[in-house]
Amino acid sequence: MEKIKSITVLTLILILLSGSISLYILYRIKHLNQVKSLTDQMVEYTNDIHIMSLENEITFLSYATTYDSTFLDSIHYIQTNINKKLDSLREFNSTFGYNDDLVDSLQNTIEKRYEAFQKSKNEYTGAENYLNFVKSYRSQNYLKFGQKIKSLNNQILAEQQAFLSQKEKGLINNLNILSIIVLAVAAIAVLAVIISFRTFFRYKVEQEAASQQLAEYKELLELQVNQLNISNKELEQFAYVASHDLQEPLRKITSFNDLLQDQYKDELEGEGKLYLERIAYAANRMRKLITDLLEYSRAGRQKEEDDILDLSEVVNEVVDDLYVMVHEKKAVVETADLPKIFGTYTDWRTVFQNLISNAIKFSKPNIPPVIQINAEIADKELVHRLISEPDDSIVYYHLIVKDNGIGFNQEYADKIFVIFQRLFGRDAYEGTGIGLAICKKIFDKMGGAIYAESKEGEGAVFHIIFPSTTT
Repeated sequence: MEKIKSITVLTLILILLSGSISLYILYRIKHLNQVKSLTDQMVEYTNDIHIMSLENEITFLSYATTYDSTFLDSIHYIQTNINKKLDSLREFNSTFGYNDDLVDSLQNTIEKRYEAFQKSKNEYTGAENYLNFVKSYRSQNYLKFGQKIKSLNNQILAEQQAFLSQKEKGLINNLNILSIIVLAVAAIAVLAVIISFRTFFRYKVEQEAASQQLAEYKELLELQVNQLNISNKELEQFAYVASHDLQEPLRKITSFNDLLQDQYKDELEGEGKLYLERIAYAANRMRKLITDLLEYSRAGRQKEEDDILDLSEVVNEVVDDLYVMVHEKKAVVETADLPKIFGTYTDWRTVFQNLISNAIKFSKPNIPPVIQINAEIADKELVHRLISEPDDSIVYYHLIVKDNGIGFNQEYADKIFVIFQRLFGRDAYEGTGIGLAICKKIFDKMGGAIYAESKEGEGAVFHIIFPSTTT
């Protein structure tokens, strides 16, 4: 009897214990589902923030491409929605007892990107000027911003995942204990596994949907970039055709001016003769300007195939072509350690012709120009500082072109590479202000960089960083 009583008491204790553990397990399962539900919402909000940030980047690019102010309303609308999502993330943090450091970092990063956009929009006014700025810094602004946003999102999700993992581990431990006590607890454990599987499956489906949406945004961005490239090609073709069409009226002006000078040279005196000479000068300058514009439009996109080039030979050929200028100024061109590279002959010939002729043209009075050209393997730190996304699998060279000419103020070092920008008047030095812009365009297409250092009266040094092979 006592034995039966003991077994009964033990059974009752086991039943009560099993019931208590079952109720506790049910409570834990319900709480875990709530945590998972909140986690799913956090994943959704962080993905929304990432996607809306990318959407804002697309809107920035659309504004730069079209310069249409309606995109500014879209940017403001997206920015407002991002802030709402960030506020929701803070509410989740409060629920779980987390601090807001990661959310604050995420918000600061997004606000700095928005402030950078506002600042660039205000500083680079005009459609073409702003579009050129976006082209130059697109990779730097977009890629680094996207990587940082993704990293912060991952950290937020990792923190929540760790919390969720801890909850799941506690639940599994309780299920193991309950399975040893009674079979009923084992059934509850199976049910919990089924619920977990269904939750994970739902989470996976939502993740795939978010990935698909992200892929669609990526495809839209690529479409915008392709449209931008098509627009650029159309603009280049328009400039080429328009410049050719301008040649014909110039030829007529020159021809009629020559006829007037030949047939009426004995009758024209004083101002009449001076006017004809000015017409001839203006027509020749216009022809030179059109020729330089055509060369600028073709720079960096020559159709000829790349070949192995000895840069020393290219320099010697350019010096031979400039023989008259070199002879008149008694110029000396010294070369040393110029490499053999794989590149386009026409591009390199254009570069050396502009740099050498400029060094001779801007020489000091009564002092023979001395141009020194040498090269070395470029320092990796310099390459990464000047070139965005350099190819570390190939060699980069550092070409230095130094002269003893009149030099210029260093604060204008960037201005000299802008098309039509001149530091000296046409009366003092001939030229159209396109030559160095052509050089910069060639090296931009080549995946290199060019910059200058100088002091007034102490000559100039041009530094060129370029890959040993082009792609």
